[in-house]
Amino acid sequence: MAPTDEFCGIDPGEMGKLAASLRGAADRLTAFHQEFGRKLGQHGISTPALREIADIADWGRTQVSMLHGRAELIQALDAEGGPGSKGASGQGLVRLPDELAGFEFAQALARTYGDDILVKHSGELQAALIHQHAGEIAQLAENPQAAAAFFALLPAKARDALPTVIAATGSKTAEQDLAAFSKALGAALRAPTLVPAFAKVRSDLVKPVKGKIVAWNRLALLKGANAPSGVRSAAARALVLDDFTENPHQDWRAGTIGSQPHGLPPDLVAMGLEVLTGDGAATRDAFAKMGGDGVTLNQSEKMKRFLDYAKEVATGDDVADAFGRVMEAGSEATTEKPGQHSPAAAAFTLDMMKVAGSFGDDLPQRAKDSMGVIAKSYIHELASGARFDRAANRASGMEIPRHWNPLPGVTPAFYLSPGDTSRFLKTFVGEEQVVKEFNSAVARFRHDTLLSAARLDAQGSADYFSDTSIMFGDLGSVAFKTAKDVLGAEDTVSDMARNFTKNTAAFILGGLPLADPIVDSVAELGWEITQAYIISSASDEWADSFETQVQAATNERADLAKRLKYDMAYLLHSGGYPANELPEELVSTTTGALKTYDEFVADAKHEATDGKKWEQILQEKLTVYDDWMDSNDTLDKKIERSSRTQTSDLAENLLKAVN
Repeated sequence: MAPTDEFCGIDPGEMGKLAASLRGAADRLTAFHQEFGRKLGQHGISTPALREIADIADWGRTQVSMLHGRAELIQALDAEGGPGSKGASGQGLVRLPDELAGFEFAQALARTYGDDILVKHSGELQAALIHQHAGEIAQLAENPQAAAAFFALLPAKARDALPTVIAATGSKTAEQDLAAFSKALGAALRAPTLVPAFAKVRSDLVKPVKGKIVAWNRLALLKGANAPSGVRSAAARALVLDDFTENPHQDWRAGTIGSQPHGLPPDLVAMGLEVLTGDGAATRDAFAKMGGDGVTLNQSEKMKRFLDYAKEVATGDDVADAFGRVMEAGSEATTEKPGQHSPAAAAFTLDMMKVAGSFGDDLPQRAKDSMGVIAKSYIHELASGARFDRAANRASGMEIPRHWNPLPGVTPAFYLSPGDTSRFLKTFVGEEQVVKEFNSAVARFRHDTLLSAARLDAQGSADYFSDTSIMFGDLGSVAFKTAKDVLGAEDTVSDMARNFTKNTAAFILGGLPLADPIVDSVAELGWEITQAYIISSASDEWADSFETQVQAATNERADLAKRLKYDMAYLLHSGGYPANELPEELVSTTTGALKTYDEFVADAKHEATDGKKWEQILQEKLTVYDDWMDSNDTLDKKIERSSRTQTSDLAENLLKAVN
């Protein structure tokens, strides 16, 4: 039966009276049939009416059974009822959704599991029976009130043992079968509580229990339920996290028998965190309230407690992995857009970044990927945090620092100090794929922000383009120093040289095709060049090492200074900055705008012949480009100034004093 919002009101006591009355009537009809049938038979008289009277009596008895069954079901679903409750005559009207057919289906399933499968069988047979009816359990999710009735009627002991019982059977479908129960439970929890007895189930799930195994089972059932935020937070806290916050130094393992078949961690702390994953509101609520009124730890100290624990115990990988994903949820890293984070998520993330940064490269390994996810989402905050041009001695906080100069298109929700920025970058700087994805986010942000600044500068006398260039120069410099601190100067230079060769310089020799769309190519290569130029200008030793490694791989020395100038010129012209008309040789046939550097390379290769190398043709094309820039004095100065500000090592040197 499809779910409905309509109610039916039933008085179990009155229904019992009705059943008794109906039974009495059926008995009287039966007696009448027997008496008159005998008398009429004595005279050889028969009549179909007597048979009809007998049928009516039989029907009445079946209805009596149905009425008694429904009365018992209604009593069990009442707030004062439950499995095995007798109820009281005259208890009054019980209001329930008009879902009697659904309730009866749920009751049959609850009896099948609670009175038979879960208590009378074991091993392969039990596994087969559980799986046989798992589809019916999953279907309950389509009727949340029937799902609520199922869990209200299932004995609490059976519910609290469900995950470990399923696992103990050795079933190959254990994870799938538990997911069916979780799905049904989640549907019931998300719906309004219209079945009174389910209120007790909901209440039980968020209460502390004595045994770790029961707590683990409840958390395992909730893990895949997609329960409401309030239920997740309350359950995680009550079943483990409040106690952990007060007394972390105890054995939190709940055993491995139930965890392995379900792919869940045996550590109770990790399970508590797992219930919070994917729900930012639940995460923030849990960390705000964790430990109760008696705990004096602030949010940052609570976060640190989990990371300390993860580093101390054998199950630390599970804890760190879950903690990282919980931090992703609390920060809304994947649900809110960069530069548009809500105050609640931002405040949570500020605390998290400072705590994670205090561990730096020593952050538990399994949490590092999540730090990269958060970093991409909070690129506005990290780019602003690297700035040294304003309020260099600022402390991290939610308020705008004194003497701060906001930049267009850069909208941080909080303000990091350069030191906290560097320390947070250290949490993932050694992870190649994470760094690659972070650099891609920086590249696109840099491109879009500089392009926006160029458009604004084209409309007035402001110099947002140069100021924004300074910010990205500072970010690149801070990132370079951070990488050196973690990886060492030699490895950092080698890694950057290798990436530059792969992503930029190799293109000159045909190693990479022209990216599509062009904007992504320009963004990626622009940031690669900026980072490479930072190395080349940092010190002669590193510059020589970098250029030697690039040259060894490409047989050509990359002219980084010119590459960066061309990048600046492309962004300024794309933004509409005033300039002379482009010579025909500089106009892209693809976009109708100024060619990218990579388009010049592609054209040169296409035009190359046996008698004339593509490098010579490229130089001729770039000479036209240089002449055009020189003919635009204001544009040329802006290009030069912006290029130089992105390659300063001032930020790195100042950061040494901060750290």
